Parts: sequence; structure tokens; C-alpha cells
Amino acid sequence: MIVWHYAPLTYRSKIVDSGYLEPSNVGASESELPLLWFLANQTWEPTATKFFSDKDGRMRQLSFADQAGMLGCMSFGLDGDDPRLLNWKAACAAAQIRREMRRSMEAVGKRKGATPSHWFATSQPIPLAELMLEIWGGKWEPGDATP
Repeated sequence: MIVWHYAPLTYRSKIVDSGYLEPSNVGASESELPLLWFLANQTWEPTATKFFSDKDGRMRQLSFADQAGMLGCMSFGLDGDDPRLLNWKAACAAAQIRREMRRSMEAVGKRKGATPSHWFATSQPIPLAELMLEIWGGKWEPGDATP
């Protein structure tokens, strides 16, 4: 099985220039260990879709179609048996995510159609040379991750 790190295509240059996917704790508390998330969902992960501020300043989560049209979509694939990957509960423990927060994240994910048991993470950067890149263009197609 391949697990995927989904991201907006607008991030491509920054990621490719760095040569790595990097762990992050954006949206988490500063005390939490930064993690790099991968997902077993083979088409798209509902929790990976970005938020957008509308013209009235209200935040809303984009649909996949909106994100594909506005930001583009890409995914980086990694073998699901990679020993650097932690399952959802182990990743939360490693990051010191409080139980209440973990349960809240699970509930929100499930409401969006996600399956928390399909969430994996690592605290290590992953070189792009170890990943496959796909870009959404109406279907997932191989992409180029060289600068």
C-alpha cells in the first residue's frame, strides 16, 4: 500500500527546491512535535483540503474541486511499510497531542469523511528522491519532483 502526503500544487516549487518533505506543527500547539502526515486514502484526504477566507472574511474549507481549481493538488507517495511511519495513535503520543485534542481531531475528521486509522506520520524529513509525485489534472498523473 502507498500512503500519500496531499498538498496544494502552489507549494510545489518550495518543496522541490528544498528536496524534502518537512515535518510541521502548523495548526498545532508550539509544544507539539512537528509531524509530516501521510494518508492511506488513495484519491484525496478530506482533512487535507485547505481553508479559504471568503470576501466577507469568513473562513470555510474548500471542496476538492475548489482547491484543484484555485490552488491545484499534488500528492507525494511513500511505501506504507516505511519504518519511519507511526500510526495515528503512536503519532499522537510521539507529538504529545493531548487525548482530548486527539479525540476532537478524530471527530472532525470523521465528520468530513476521513478515517483516522488511515492517518500516519513521521517526525523525520523525507527526501523527495524516496517519494513519487502525482499531480491532479482531472486524474492523478505522474509528476516531476526535480528542481
